[in-house]
Parts: sequence; C-alpha cells; structure tokens
Amino acid sequence: MIVDTQAVDTARGPAPSYRDTLVVAPVAGGKETSPLWTSQVGNTEFQEALVRSLIATKLASANILSNPSAANGRYRLEAVLQNLQQPLMGFDLTVTATVAYKLTEIATGTVVYESTLVTPATATMGDAFIAVERLKLANEKAIRANLTNLVGELYALPDRPAAGGGRRSS
Repeated sequence: MIVDTQAVDTARGPAPSYRDTLVVAPVAGGKETSPLWTSQVGNTEFQEALVRSLIATKLASANILSNPSAANGRYRLEAVLQNLQQPLMGFDLTVTATVAYKLTEIATGTVVYESTLVTPATATMGDAFIAVERLKLANEKAIRANLTNLVGELYALPDRPAAGGGRRSS
C-alpha cells in the first residue's frame, strides 16, 4: 500500500520546511479483516503504509520507524480512514477509499493542511482470479492511490518560516 514514488516528483521533493519534519499520529477508522467476512484495511497496516510512504517521499525521517514516540517533528499528521467502499461481488472490483487528513504545526497548533481525499481503484480478473484476492488488491490500490494524492498535495504546500518567525535586527 506504500505510495508509488514513480507517480510523485520525488526529485523535486517537498518544500524545505516540510522535508523530514512530519510525525504521524496513531491513525483511526481502520477495520481488521475477519476471516468470515470481506478483506479490510486495519489501523496497523494503514499506519505502516502511511509512515513508510512519508519516509519514501522525504516528508518524514527514517528514525520515525525505530522510535515513533521519540521522533522529533515540526508537523503532526492525523489520518482517519473514514470509508472503504467495497462491492459485494463482480469481475472487476472497484474500492473507494475516503481518508481525512490534518497536518498541524506542533509548536503553534496551526493547521496548515486539511483535506478529505477520495480515491477509487480497481482490481480485475487479470490481477487475481479469486474474488477475495481481487478485493484485497483493490483495497491496497485504493489506499496507495490515496497516499499518492496526499503526497502530491503536501508537496504543493508553500514553504513556511520557522515557528515564531525570524527576528529582525534594527
């Protein structure tokens, strides 16, 4: 489910104030897959995909993986998986992921980005013959597309001066 770095201009990267500065709050809204029901996306899997995507795209430092609670960051990203709309049956299975994101500057409490992204993705018979596997692939594709859109939007954010701004000397 990690972001497709080919779909994002990673060479350009984020604005300097966002480079390696994000920490991720515990995600919410995921559901664990039940062996008796359809494939879902759990909070643990979504959290890992989000963190690894931010690292791969230079928005979070790799040390967030070793000790997330001690990671120092300038911004805190919150993510809530609001909906994972899935078909009941079909040959081509399209899943739509709806995720709400909020990026807050930790020092000031200022919300610098807030958006709900809705991304559909389809898995076909060519991807997997068995419907359960197709649904799982469609889930993963929808989350990946959502994370790719998130990274694109975060890359588009304008650079921000450090909290408190710079001081002028007279």
